[in-house]
Amino acid sequence: MAAGPALIGVGVALAAGPSADLTAFERAPYCTTPPPADASQCVTRLAMTVIRQSTYTTEDPDPPDPPQFPPPQPPQPPPMGPFRVVLPTVASLRVVAALRTTHYKITVRTADGRYHDFEVEHGFYKVAEAGTVGTAEIWHGRVVRLRIGTHIDDEWADWKLGIPVFIVLAGVIVFVVVGIRFVKRGIRERRLRRRVTRVRESPYG
Repeated sequence: MAAGPALIGVGVALAAGPSADLTAFERAPYCTTPPPADASQCVTRLAMTVIRQSTYTTEDPDPPDPPQFPPPQPPQPPPMGPFRVVLPTVASLRVVAALRTTHYKITVRTADGRYHDFEVEHGFYKVAEAGTVGTAEIWHGRVVRLRIGTHIDDEWADWKLGIPVFIVLAGVIVFVVVGIRFVKRGIRERRLRRRVTRVRESPYG
Protein backbone atom coordinates (compact mmCIF):
# COMPACT_ATOMS: atom_id res chain seq x y z
CA MET A 1 0.00 0.00 0.00
CA ALA A 2 2.92 2.37 0.62
CA ALA A 3 4.14 2.28 -3.00
CA GLY A 4 1.13 4.17 -4.35
CA PRO A 5 1.28 7.13 -1.95
CA ALA A 6 5.06 7.24 -2.37
CA LEU A 7 4.75 7.60 -6.16
CA ILE A 8 2.05 10.23 -5.76
CA GLY A 9 4.29 12.18 -3.38
CA VAL A 10 7.24 12.01 -5.78
CA GLY A 11 5.10 13.17 -8.71
CA VAL A 12 3.67 16.09 -6.76
CA ALA A 13 7.15 17.12 -5.60
CA LEU A 14 8.54 17.00 -9.15
CA ALA A 15 5.62 19.01 -10.53
CA ALA A 16 5.85 21.70 -7.86
CA GLY A 17 8.93 23.38 -9.38
CA PRO A 18 7.84 23.65 -13.06
CA SER A 19 4.28 24.51 -12.08
CA ALA A 20 5.41 27.29 -9.74
CA ASP A 21 7.77 28.63 -12.42
CA LEU A 22 4.98 28.73 -15.01
CA THR A 23 2.67 30.50 -12.56
CA ALA A 24 5.35 33.06 -11.72
CA PHE A 25 5.94 33.75 -15.42
CA GLU A 26 2.24 34.29 -16.11
CA ARG A 27 2.01 36.76 -13.22
CA ALA A 28 5.30 38.59 -13.85
CA PRO A 29 5.23 42.10 -15.42
CA TYR A 30 7.23 43.02 -18.51
CA CYS A 31 10.68 44.46 -17.88
CA THR A 32 11.28 48.12 -18.48
CA THR A 33 13.42 49.32 -21.38
CA PRO A 34 16.33 48.92 -21.02
CA PRO A 35 15.80 45.87 -18.75
CA PRO A 36 17.18 46.07 -15.21
CA ALA A 37 20.40 44.33 -14.18
CA ASP A 38 18.32 41.75 -12.30
CA ALA A 39 15.57 40.63 -14.69
CA SER A 40 14.63 37.51 -12.72
CA GLN A 41 11.31 39.02 -11.61
CA CYS A 42 10.14 40.38 -14.95
CA VAL A 43 9.70 39.16 -18.54
CA THR A 44 12.17 40.50 -21.09
CA ARG A 45 10.88 41.15 -24.61
CA LEU A 46 13.25 40.99 -27.58
CA ALA A 47 12.50 41.61 -31.22
CA MET A 48 13.02 38.52 -33.36
CA THR A 49 13.20 37.66 -37.04
CA VAL A 50 12.32 34.29 -38.54
CA ILE A 51 15.34 32.98 -40.47
CA ARG A 52 14.01 29.74 -41.93
CA GLN A 53 11.37 27.04 -41.71
CA SER A 54 11.66 23.27 -41.90
CA THR A 55 9.58 20.16 -41.36
CA TYR A 56 10.24 16.51 -40.64
CA THR A 57 8.08 13.45 -40.10
CA THR A 58 8.18 10.66 -37.55
CA GLU A 59 6.54 7.25 -37.58
CA ASP A 60 3.66 6.76 -35.17
CA PRO A 61 4.75 4.05 -32.66
CA ASP A 62 1.09 3.17 -31.99
CA PRO A 63 -0.68 3.37 -35.35
CA PRO A 64 -4.47 3.29 -35.50
CA ASP A 65 -6.25 0.10 -36.40
CA PRO A 66 -6.54 -0.43 -40.15
CA PRO A 67 -9.98 0.21 -41.62
CA GLN A 68 -12.28 -2.76 -41.59
CA PHE A 69 -13.52 -3.43 -45.09
CA PRO A 70 -16.94 -5.05 -45.56
CA PRO A 71 -17.03 -8.76 -46.44
CA PRO A 72 -16.53 -9.52 -50.11
CA GLN A 73 -19.63 -9.32 -52.26
CA PRO A 74 -20.73 -12.04 -54.67
CA PRO A 75 -19.28 -11.84 -58.18
CA GLN A 76 -20.45 -8.83 -60.13
CA PRO A 77 -20.82 -8.30 -63.84
CA PRO A 78 -17.65 -7.41 -65.76
CA PRO A 79 -16.05 -4.33 -64.14
CA MET A 80 -16.16 -0.97 -65.91
CA GLY A 81 -12.53 0.10 -66.10
CA PRO A 82 -10.17 0.22 -63.07
CA PHE A 83 -12.76 1.64 -60.66
CA ARG A 84 -12.97 -1.50 -58.55
CA VAL A 85 -9.39 -1.07 -57.24
CA VAL A 86 -9.56 2.65 -56.58
CA LEU A 87 -11.28 2.56 -53.18
CA PRO A 88 -8.93 0.04 -51.51
CA THR A 89 -5.93 1.94 -52.92
CA VAL A 90 -7.14 5.29 -51.59
CA ALA A 91 -7.91 3.72 -48.21
CA SER A 92 -4.43 2.22 -47.99
CA LEU A 93 -2.88 5.61 -48.75
CA ARG A 94 -4.89 7.17 -45.94
CA VAL A 95 -3.62 4.52 -43.52
CA VAL A 96 0.00 5.25 -44.51
CA ALA A 97 -0.58 8.98 -43.99
CA ALA A 98 -2.12 8.30 -40.57
CA LEU A 99 1.03 6.45 -39.46
CA ARG A 100 3.19 9.57 -39.76
CA THR A 101 3.32 12.80 -37.75
CA THR A 102 4.62 16.02 -39.27
CA HIS A 103 6.68 18.32 -37.02
CA TYR A 104 7.17 22.02 -37.76
CA LYS A 105 10.39 23.84 -36.87
CA ILE A 106 11.54 27.43 -37.22
CA THR A 107 14.84 29.20 -36.61
CA VAL A 108 14.70 32.75 -35.27
CA ARG A 109 17.31 35.40 -34.54
CA THR A 110 16.65 37.60 -31.52
CA ALA A 111 17.81 41.20 -31.18
CA ASP A 112 20.82 40.14 -29.11
CA GLY A 113 22.18 38.25 -32.16
CA ARG A 114 21.43 34.75 -30.89
CA TYR A 115 19.83 32.01 -32.99
CA HIS A 116 17.16 29.71 -31.57
CA ASP A 117 15.43 26.63 -32.96
CA PHE A 118 11.87 25.83 -31.93
CA GLU A 119 9.29 23.21 -32.76
CA VAL A 120 5.98 25.05 -33.11
CA GLU A 121 2.34 24.35 -33.79
CA HIS A 122 1.14 24.22 -37.40
CA GLY A 123 -0.93 27.41 -37.06
CA PHE A 124 2.09 29.39 -35.85
CA TYR A 125 4.29 27.81 -38.51
CA LYS A 126 2.04 29.10 -41.27
CA VAL A 127 2.55 32.74 -40.21
CA ALA A 128 6.26 32.34 -39.34
CA GLU A 129 7.64 32.68 -42.85
CA ALA A 130 11.27 33.61 -43.39
CA GLY A 131 11.74 37.34 -42.82
CA THR A 132 8.69 37.67 -40.55
CA VAL A 133 9.32 39.74 -37.42
CA GLY A 134 7.86 39.14 -33.99
CA THR A 135 8.65 39.18 -30.29
CA ALA A 136 10.42 36.64 -28.09
CA GLU A 137 9.57 36.64 -24.39
CA ILE A 138 12.44 35.61 -22.12
CA TRP A 139 12.05 34.31 -18.57
CA HIS A 140 15.06 33.43 -16.42
CA GLY A 141 17.38 33.47 -19.42
CA ARG A 142 15.38 31.26 -21.78
CA VAL A 143 12.85 31.99 -24.51
CA VAL A 144 9.49 30.71 -23.29
CA ARG A 145 7.00 32.38 -25.65
CA LEU A 146 6.97 33.57 -29.26
CA ARG A 147 4.60 36.19 -30.65
CA ILE A 148 3.87 37.09 -34.26
CA GLY A 149 0.96 39.50 -34.45
CA THR A 150 -1.89 37.84 -32.57
CA HIS A 151 -0.35 34.36 -32.87
CA ILE A 152 1.39 32.85 -29.83
CA ASP A 153 3.45 29.70 -29.38
CA ASP A 154 4.68 28.62 -25.94
CA GLU A 155 8.09 26.97 -25.66
CA TRP A 156 7.84 25.40 -22.22
CA ALA A 157 9.39 21.96 -21.87
CA ASP A 158 6.26 19.79 -21.73
CA TRP A 159 8.15 16.81 -20.34
CA LYS A 160 8.88 18.71 -17.11
CA LEU A 161 5.17 18.77 -16.38
CA GLY A 162 4.28 15.56 -18.19
CA ILE A 163 6.58 13.20 -16.29
CA PRO A 164 5.26 14.19 -12.83
CA VAL A 165 1.70 13.73 -14.09
CA PHE A 166 2.52 10.20 -15.29
CA ILE A 167 4.18 9.41 -11.96
CA VAL A 168 1.11 10.60 -10.04
CA LEU A 169 -1.18 8.55 -12.31
CA ALA A 170 1.04 5.51 -11.79
CA GLY A 171 0.83 6.04 -8.03
CA VAL A 172 -2.95 6.26 -8.17
CA ILE A 173 -3.14 3.08 -10.26
CA VAL A 174 -0.83 1.21 -7.89
CA PHE A 175 -2.80 2.44 -4.89
CA VAL A 176 -6.12 1.35 -6.42
CA VAL A 177 -4.83 -2.05 -7.55
CA VAL A 178 -3.22 -2.81 -4.19
CA GLY A 179 -6.31 -1.54 -2.40
CA ILE A 180 -8.58 -3.82 -4.43
CA ARG A 181 -6.34 -6.80 -3.72
CA PHE A 182 -6.29 -5.92 -0.02
CA VAL A 183 -10.10 -5.75 0.09
CA LYS A 184 -10.45 -9.04 -1.81
CA ARG A 185 -8.00 -10.74 0.55
CA GLY A 186 -9.96 -9.46 3.54
CA ILE A 187 -13.20 -10.81 2.08
CA ARG A 188 -11.62 -14.22 1.46
CA GLU A 189 -10.25 -14.33 5.01
CA ARG A 190 -13.66 -13.46 6.50
CA ARG A 191 -15.33 -16.16 4.40
CA LEU A 192 -12.70 -18.66 5.50
CA ARG A 193 -13.20 -17.77 9.17
CA ARG A 194 -16.95 -18.19 8.77
CA ARG A 195 -16.49 -21.63 7.25
CA VAL A 196 -14.15 -22.68 10.04
CA THR A 197 -16.62 -21.40 12.65
CA ARG A 198 -19.50 -23.29 11.04
CA VAL A 199 -17.49 -26.51 10.96
CA ARG A 200 -16.58 -26.16 14.62
CA GLU A 201 -20.17 -25.44 15.61
CA SER A 202 -21.58 -28.30 13.54
CA PRO A 203 -22.62 -31.37 15.58
CA TYR A 204 -20.94 -33.48 12.94
CA GLY A 205 -17.65 -31.56 13.11
